[in-house]
Amino acid sequence: MNNNNLLKQNNPKLSFMKCTSGAVALTMAIMLPAIFTCLAFSINQAYTMRNRAKLSEATNEASLAVIAIDNKNIDDDAKKENRKIALNYINYFITKKIGDESQTDANLLESTAEINVDYDEDRKEYYIAYNQQFDELTKYEYSDAQKPQSVVVNSKTESYGNTRKYQNRDSIDFAFISDFSASSTCQYSDVNCNEYSPDNYAQRRLDYMKEAIVDILKEYEKYSEYQFALVPYDIGVPVESETKNEAGGKNYNCSVMYKMNRIYDSVNYNFWANKNIAYTKWKKLKNDGVITDYTKSTNYFPDHRKLVNYYMDNSYYRYYSNLIGPALNSDPNKSNMDVLIGEGLCYERKDRWDRLEKGQAQWACGTNRDDHPEKNKGEIDRNYGNLVQLFDYMFSGDYKDVHYSFANTKTVDVAGTINTLFSEMKNNIITFERPISPVVAEFSPFMGMCQAPLYSNNLMDKEIAAAKKVTDATYTKIGKGKYVANFESTPHLIPFSDKVDHNRDLLDNIQKTNWMPGGGTDTITALIRTVPVMAKGNGNNKVMIIISDGKDDAGADVLRDNFLDEGVCQAITGGLRSKENFDNGYLTKLAKSAIIYYIKLTPNASNLTTDAQYEAEYGKWFTKCMNGNSMFLMEARDRKSLTDVIHKIIDLETGKFIKKPE
Repeated sequence: MNNNNLLKQNNPKLSFMKCTSGAVALTMAIMLPAIFTCLAFSINQAYTMRNRAKLSEATNEASLAVIAIDNKNIDDDAKKENRKIALNYINYFITKKIGDESQTDANLLESTAEINVDYDEDRKEYYIAYNQQFDELTKYEYSDAQKPQSVVVNSKTESYGNTRKYQNRDSIDFAFISDFSASSTCQYSDVNCNEYSPDNYAQRRLDYMKEAIVDILKEYEKYSEYQFALVPYDIGVPVESETKNEAGGKNYNCSVMYKMNRIYDSVNYNFWANKNIAYTKWKKLKNDGVITDYTKSTNYFPDHRKLVNYYMDNSYYRYYSNLIGPALNSDPNKSNMDVLIGEGLCYERKDRWDRLEKGQAQWACGTNRDDHPEKNKGEIDRNYGNLVQLFDYMFSGDYKDVHYSFANTKTVDVAGTINTLFSEMKNNIITFERPISPVVAEFSPFMGMCQAPLYSNNLMDKEIAAAKKVTDATYTKIGKGKYVANFESTPHLIPFSDKVDHNRDLLDNIQKTNWMPGGGTDTITALIRTVPVMAKGNGNNKVMIIISDGKDDAGADVLRDNFLDEGVCQAITGGLRSKENFDNGYLTKLAKSAIIYYIKLTPNASNLTTDAQYEAEYGKWFTKCMNGNSMFLMEARDRKSLTDVIHKIIDLETGKFIKKPE
């Protein structure tokens, strides 16, 4: 008994909650429903917050799309268009589905959802309000008063004010990539014209392009946060030279930016730019079976060294006697050669036997130049055959995928160029001095490239362009006109600068110069050559605006499509936004955004509605460069429409989201 009492004293009765015989089960029976209720509530809250975030982001994107159209809700049709655009973006971001052309904004709307797009004219702001009901992820019973409510994302609320958009002047670099090919002399309305038509003054595509650019520069020249650059092109981009020609006028350079295939990567293009390589002689030898491979030096130097020397040396003499001498000669009693000898530009080689042995001309001209053949025998031995092959690619007519540029489908490393757009930018820029002469092979194997300045300075005109051969009368006309002595480097690339009056200087340059295009069209060369221009700009945003009639040369269109297929547009815009490129010193300023626009100067590109129509008119600019987004493709048919289109681009690119405190 006592033991039992002691046991009871040492083990008093435990309370119900401390009972170990079944109490745990009862406790869990009470707590588990509460835990599951809290868990379900938390999951649903997280699910709701995720949907709120998705809707917020979708509404943000929708607001960007609406301001891109910028129709200002001017009528019911405009309001419907804005709702439809916004709904397409919202549906895509939430459900990965997009509406087609047959759908209206009414049947694009999700069940239980509402949308509204407002516009404040005074503030130039768009407001998109959208709400949609979501089912809960976990199900549990509600009373009628506790039915789930729709999730509301509204740009007018404190929570989602960041979807409001207004015009804000962030710093932006704008580059006009302007087509200066011969077809830009065609009349506005002549959609089938693709040739040099110099008589269409005041009705040329070029004229309204120039006037529209002037309109824009006049309006924005005082806004220092907007900087403009001009990248004119035909086949290659003309670049201003700091040197003068022997007659006293300016020189100009021609430039492209490509990584060339191995055999053409070591060619000194500046040296070869004013050489006569006697292609017709080697073409005949190949047709006769004497030469089998143009690139082999053994085809030229063992048996034909004198001929190689003679054609290069004689072309120097003819250049000076036909162009420099007449440009310098103002004395009717003196011969051109007397003037050249007096200026120290030419002299007579007295040793006839020496001339015969070396294959040299009687008159030695330009021997003081660094690029004279006598001073560059190593380059000649290494690359003469490669230049003959280059010429064959460009002008033989045997290659349908090649055009009149040494940068073509046979010579350019497409993937290598894209991969080194920024890392090897300096090495890949190829620039050569363009001879100030009519377009003939005697004076340049690269005669097809960068012709616009020759037309603008009257060294090329309708008569010369149509002639099969440049005559003595042509040289007399050029000489009397002093076109070489008065040569101006126009048009030429005008990059961004740190000058306070940069935009004013650009405007003055464009207004005072005579623009007369000429040559072929090679748009992809111009776009790629614009990369170093944009990379050196100080703007936070980069906008490249291609203005062209869209008719690239046969062969140039093949090279263009090769680059577009390989994603060159994305490499350019992504590279300008790359922190790695900035950290490596390839960019002056890391870009927040980088966009390419294409404006086509033809009425054919108007009223396009379907993807098939855009692809037919713009080709791979639409499918590959713009990824099927037509908002980056525009058309113009006169000065006003082009000015309006450029205005639209500037308005589109000069905005940002308003945060709540703003």
